[in-house]
Parts: sequence; C-alpha cells; structure tokens
Amino acid sequence: MNEWSLMPDLLIVTGLVALTALSLVTARRYLDPNGNEVVEELNRLLPQTQCAQCGYPGCRPYAEAMADGAPVTLCPPGGDRTAEKLAEKLGRNLEQNKVKQPELAIAKIIESECIGCTLCITACPVDAIVGARNQIHTVLNEICTGCELCIPPCPVDCIDLESQPKTEYPTFPEEPMACINCGFCIATCPRDLQPHLLYRYRRDFDIADGFRIDDCIECRRCDQVCPSMIPLTDNFRVTKQVRAELEKARAAAQINEVRFLARQTRLNQSLNTVVSKPSQSDLESILDQIKLDT
Repeated sequence: MNEWSLMPDLLIVTGLVALTALSLVTARRYLDPNGNEVVEELNRLLPQTQCAQCGYPGCRPYAEAMADGAPVTLCPPGGDRTAEKLAEKLGRNLEQNKVKQPELAIAKIIESECIGCTLCITACPVDAIVGARNQIHTVLNEICTGCELCIPPCPVDCIDLESQPKTEYPTFPEEPMACINCGFCIATCPRDLQPHLLYRYRRDFDIADGFRIDDCIECRRCDQVCPSMIPLTDNFRVTKQVRAELEKARAAAQINEVRFLARQTRLNQSLNTVVSKPSQSDLESILDQIKLDT
C-alpha cells in the first residue's frame, strides 16, 4: 500500500485529536469550578466584610474554597440572599441549613475608656479604626463592616456593637391577573420598549437592563392599555429601586475589598522590610568602625 494513500486518514485523525484537545482546554477554562473566572464571580457575590466568620481568612479564600466544593451557606453577613446566588452560580441545590443572618451593626469605641493600645487597629481587616498608641481610637462608621474582629483583642472591653437600620427593599405589587402577551403595551410605549418582557423579568436585573429598563419614563401609558390591569409602571419602579440599592451595596463591598487588599499588601511589605538583629561579632565591628571614625 502506498504510504501517501494514508495521508488523508492521518490528517483527519490529527485534526480530531487537536479539536478534542482544544475542546478540553476550553471546557476546563469555562466549566472547571477551580477556574479563576468562577472564583472571581463567586468573590463578587460575597459582601466583602472580610470577617472570617466562614472559617476562611477573607472573602476570596472562601470563594476559592467554594469552587473546590465548600458549602455556600457559611457567610452570615451575606445571609440567605447571598447563599442562593452562590448556589445558583455553582449549579447546586441550596443546603437545608439556611444561613442565620446577624443583625446589621457597626463597632463603636467608648472613647472615655480607650487606653490607646492599638490592638483593635491591628485586628481590623479593612482599616476602619484610626488612632495612635496612647491616643484615643475611633471607628470610621462608613467603612466599618461590623465583622466583630476588633472586640476580642480589646483588653478593657471598650468596644460595643451599635445596631444599624436594616435596608428595607420595596416589594413588587400583587399581580391581579397574569400577563396574556397581547402586545398592547408595546404599541403604546413612547420609548419603543417591550413592557411585557420588562414585567416578566422584573426580578432579573441583568435581563431587565438588556431590555433597557432605564429608558422607561414611567408615563403609565402601558398601564392604561393593559387588559389584565397589571400595574406595570409600579413594577418597573420597584425594579429600579431594588437594583439601585444592590448596586450601592456592591460598590461598598468593592471598596472594602480594595482596603483589605491594600492592608494585606502593607503588612506583607512590612514583614519583608524587617531587619534581623546583628550578631555580636557584627555589632563589635560596627562599634570599632564608629570609634575609628571619631
């Protein structure tokens, strides 16, 4: 048999092998739960309090652990809402033991009792406590995450938790009748939106963004023509309000993460710049050199 007659078959086999390898690499990148992209997405869903209540030293280590199979119900500050999003992202069924979410609070230092030991400053993962040794310390309320890590080190028990009002999200109006997809709302919308789809995905903010919910001017024309008498505009308003509150919380979480990472970098740099104590022979050499110079 002529060896050239086998060339087409060899090319086909080589191509199949290359295609299979490429598919495996692509699948590993996008489907492997250990991939960086999955960890990044999980980390973005966490509240970034860096409180270590999950048993891991920060939110990112917990995200990495979840990608490796750790439970999604270990974050008390995130509560049930965060656990549900994490489970959805990982394609898991949410465990039966739901998260017990603690009361929202921030640390408050009783300044009249503070001795300025700086132990709470060292313990704070986001640098929310300011002060100097032997000086009164204080908490930056807008930065404090209420992680409670500053309380155990305090030798005089001068740190309390001050309750904060819980964020109350507006609720969607009750649905009088189901949407029948008649299309009347589409024809009457002055911004060429699809109100029936905005209504269907009112709780999915990413999809609502895709249907340009911010372009809605709340003119209520869709309400007037809806045969099911659905308060479409009120639903759209709630979507915008809840999304705004969640974006505000997400922005605060990003700031917390930046402060946490900056603190970690600073600590690592300080460790790297520590100079060891000179040996006795080196010390004697230094003293001899000083005597010669003088």
